[in-house]
Amino acid sequence: MMKLKFVFVLSVMTTCFWACESDESGSNPKQLLDAAQGEEDKMKVLDNLSLQLQGIWRSDDDKKSELRIQGDKFTSVYDGKEVSKERLMWYIQCPTICSQGQDSTKLLCFTLENELRSLCFNLVNLSKEKLSYSQLPGTGNTLSYTKIMDIPKQGTPEDVKLK
Repeated sequence: MMKLKFVFVLSVMTTCFWACESDESGSNPKQLLDAAQGEEDKMKVLDNLSLQLQGIWRSDDDKKSELRIQGDKFTSVYDGKEVSKERLMWYIQCPTICSQGQDSTKLLCFTLENELRSLCFNLVNLSKEKLSYSQLPGTGNTLSYTKIMDIPKQGTPEDVKLK
């Protein structure tokens, strides 16, 4: 009887640990998008990702570097000073300008745009606590951030690209 209780407790603890681990690591955002059926479901996935992005994120590599994401506004801050402010736009399929002829079927693309430029990125991973993305076409560097504060979302991005 004692062995049975031990095995039961051990299996419950293992399950709880696995559930916590899987929540922290997040899921592959592109797989979520690909699993969605139809454009309306894909839009819901992108809206949920946008909701999860809302907040203040601190760089894992440079503690002076932060991102403030609210609605579709993506603000880069360094040492407390605003460096840039762009508009975040999602893409169901990467635009040609982002992929530049490379296979982008496994990428979830977004752009950061202002009046001067538009930069392309791949969302690598997103969880409640962690964010990582890389620039396209890229050098392979992945930027990683940890969420330090939630910010409520103001509205839904109006220009989600359907391609």
